[in-house]
Amino acid sequence: MNTEVAQIALMYVMPLGIAFTTILLAVSADYRYQKISGIIFSLLIVAMDCMFFFTKNTFLTYTNDGALLLSFASMVFLSIVCVLRNEDKPTRAGFIFLAIFMFAGVLGISYWERPTLVIASPFSPSEIAAQNAQYQDYIQSFENGEAGKVRYQKTKGTTIDNLPSGMITGKPAGSDAAAKGRLQAYMKETDKVIDRINEIIQTIDDYDLISPNISDEERETRSRQALAISNNATAINRKALGLFHPHESSEVHVVLIQATECLRLAAYALYTYSTHENPDEQQAEYTKARTQVRQTQANVDRFRVGIMNLLTNHEPDPPQDQQN
Repeated sequence: MNTEVAQIALMYVMPLGIAFTTILLAVSADYRYQKISGIIFSLLIVAMDCMFFFTKNTFLTYTNDGALLLSFASMVFLSIVCVLRNEDKPTRAGFIFLAIFMFAGVLGISYWERPTLVIASPFSPSEIAAQNAQYQDYIQSFENGEAGKVRYQKTKGTTIDNLPSGMITGKPAGSDAAAKGRLQAYMKETDKVIDRINEIIQTIDDYDLISPNISDEERETRSRQALAISNNATAINRKALGLFHPHESSEVHVVLIQATECLRLAAYALYTYSTHENPDEQQAEYTKARTQVRQTQANVDRFRVGIMNLLTNHEPDPPQDQQN
């Protein structure tokens, strides 16, 4: 319930609140040019709000990220109105800096690894909406106690969890240059994720066993180190969840998510290991961490095989004389 309230506040209350504040500042201005300019910027904000609320996934994706982008853009116009209303130079300078920072936020959200501005994304609004729905289903699975086990159908009666290891294949929806370009762009992003996964695995491997006679101060230090590893693993899991991917790579993308989920569980088990004092409980958690690390590496290997199979499907067939 708290999550729903936060979404309502972010997606509805905050953008509308900024719009009403801009309108009030416009109508209460002292000079005519201030009123006119304020009204113009207010109309721009209201127009953006209407586009966001009533025409979903047109120029903004209908998500919390989209609402944040809308609010940042509205803050740019609000800051400009405040600059025009104030004659004090330090105050105007402050609002100018605020406008610059908010504009930087707009660019960051629009073109970051989870692009929110549709025109800045290689995917269509319907594709983005479908991927957002998959993302929400995955998050909802945690609330339902399913530990993120979302199944994506491949064919009738077959799920991604039932596929043999290393045998993920799929014919792309289109073999044109645009489809191949989207897949290659996706591969570049996943390379960053896999590099980060390997770095976290290395930090887990380098985490020395805790001595039974360790002092409380040393145990607290080791616990903080394990917590940092756990936080990094959670961050890469969220990053994998937020990656937009071509429709043809949905199956292999699930494997990448599974890899980051196993890594998250491994890092959390390591943190739990660092907090336990009972040797049996420590051994159980450490064994769990090592098992999840091996599962992470296996999923990464499956992902690499699957993504290379998809890339091969984009290659043109050899001439008939070469086949013979």
